[in-house]
Amino acid sequence: MNLSELKSRFKINDKPKKGGQKIVYRAIGNNGEKYALKIISNTKDPRVIQEITILKELNIDNTPKIVETGIVYDEGIDEDVLYIVEQYIDGVSLRDWLNLGNKTSLSKAFEILNTLLVIEVQLEENNILHRDINPNNIILGQDGLIYLIDFGLAKVIGGQSITMTAATHGPFTPGYAPFEQVANNKMQQDVRTDLFQIGVTVYECCTGKNPFVKPQDGIFQIVSRTMTFVPPSLILEGDTKGLFAQFVNMLMAKNQSQRPNTAADALRYLNVIKTTLVLED
Repeated sequence: MNLSELKSRFKINDKPKKGGQKIVYRAIGNNGEKYALKIISNTKDPRVIQEITILKELNIDNTPKIVETGIVYDEGIDEDVLYIVEQYIDGVSLRDWLNLGNKTSLSKAFEILNTLLVIEVQLEENNILHRDINPNNIILGQDGLIYLIDFGLAKVIGGQSITMTAATHGPFTPGYAPFEQVANNKMQQDVRTDLFQIGVTVYECCTGKNPFVKPQDGIFQIVSRTMTFVPPSLILEGDTKGLFAQFVNMLMAKNQSQRPNTAADALRYLNVIKTTLVLED
């Protein structure tokens, strides 16, 4: 099968989104279902292959499901390409929503935090680290649900590493990655790495800004501030005893040992402090 034949199976109206070696189409199948049709030029990209493996093997709520993958011939470039047919999630990215000047109420922040921790518990049970939790990879679905996407930097704990051990830095998104990830300390990366990213994301939801990123910052400045700057505690209407703000600070602790040991522990703590929160209906 060639690429033209593959695309003929879908109705494609929108212009594709391009990024790096990947092109993404919003496609409608003969069954009327919406899909994300992804075309990747490098058929052996280890991170893409790992992402496919993770998403195909996992059945986790609030993450996109892969329907089909394979290799087809692209006549335009005279080369084989990798394709992925993935569940399309209608909605807006949390990043785009924040860029409009929005901030979350305590109720919405709690919902986002709770959803991410529920997902993280399931990832932890499967020995998976996402390692790139940030507003770009969170979708506010039109169905009212919150989704975590893009497992391109995911790591299988105990699995073969894609990044060279001798590399000075591992893959990360500046402003969200804790020290152990930036420094490529593979043995120290565990669920607490993801919990740090969740904490930063929720803090940004409540304030509208990443506490470690300032305009015109370079990567060095962002990383330095992430390692040294302690953001002021959140002051949120409805957080009657300040325990939600305290919990977010705990997730963002510089020292791993000061973060919750497991996602399950973090979720239990969130459920305990819920009784102190005044959440909107």
